[in-house]
Amino acid sequence: MHHKKTIKKLKFLSIMLIPLALLIKWIMSQYPEFTENVYPRGIYKYIMQPVSLLTGLIPFSVAEMALIFLLIFVPVRLIYLVVKAIKTGKWSTFMPFVANLVLIGSLWFFIQMMVWNINYERLPYSQLAGINMQDSSVEELDALCRWLVDNTNKLREQVSENEDGVMFVEGGYKSVFKRVQKGYEAVAQKYPFLGGKYGPPKPVLLSRLMSHTNIIGIYSCLTGEANIDIDIPHIELASTTMHEMAHQRGFAREDEANYIAYITCMAHPDADFKYSGSVMALQYSMNALYAESPDRYFAIAKNYSDGYLRDLETERTYWNQFQGIARDVSDKMNDTYLKLNGEEDGVKSYGRMIDLLLAEHKSSYSSYKIDNN
Repeated sequence: MHHKKTIKKLKFLSIMLIPLALLIKWIMSQYPEFTENVYPRGIYKYIMQPVSLLTGLIPFSVAEMALIFLLIFVPVRLIYLVVKAIKTGKWSTFMPFVANLVLIGSLWFFIQMMVWNINYERLPYSQLAGINMQDSSVEELDALCRWLVDNTNKLREQVSENEDGVMFVEGGYKSVFKRVQKGYEAVAQKYPFLGGKYGPPKPVLLSRLMSHTNIIGIYSCLTGEANIDIDIPHIELASTTMHEMAHQRGFAREDEANYIAYITCMAHPDADFKYSGSVMALQYSMNALYAESPDRYFAIAKNYSDGYLRDLETERTYWNQFQGIARDVSDKMNDTYLKLNGEEDGVKSYGRMIDLLLAEHKSSYSSYKIDNN
């Protein structure tokens, strides 16, 4: 009996792992250069590459199956204990269950912090890639948007369409998953830190349900899996997959993962990948421009090609059906998570990829004539 009480106390004491993990993360945040060399390029890489390759041998998402199991097991077990307590009058039967939940939750938090969240404290991508980040004017943002529109329109002419004239990937998500590595292999020649062997992307079984949260990709840091919502419009498949694969490589910040998705799509030899990446960059850039100058936004939007407009309308129609409580709750949770990991702007931090786009492309679009008429 004494032995059981001791074990129970130790389970509750495991909650101390949470402040310990936060302390370690804070210490690492004070020394980003040290963290960069020791953690994402060392500890994380040597732990998660083998884990990702191992789970990659399984055709379905291990993380999704584990989540489904927990969502079924915990409520069922809880109901069982309530019924048992009512019948026997002994509510103390709850304590072992609560102790186990505390232990599992504390261990999960500690392990996730150790194998993933420290990546938020690594050096900025701009510093790793040697990109000179500077303040940019609205005129430069305008020019970037014009350049992206031109590029997107040209790429649109090279992709396949379905019977409705909407961008279509022959072979669907399976085709995308088979070809994704080509983009990273190409980029790794210039930026070796984006290289490495990881498990293939995983289709989410409950993708339609996932769309209700407006989250189209989830990286499972415990299994090293890039989980993709395969129900989304084809225009988003390649860029979403590249984004989650950026997380596999230890880039935790959402804005940086977006930018990495863009450059890996553009480096890919296939037009559907280039188009998906260009569309993603265009949409973020145009949203940023609209916030600064709606007049400029509408002046540039007039240049969208008919093909891209059809794709855009299909994309909007798809997402309009998923506006509700699930999305609001998901946005709030995601926003809170980002803020807890140092992305002070929360969900708004996604817009910061524009600075990377501007910094890299200034030389490309500096000769564009700005015309707001």
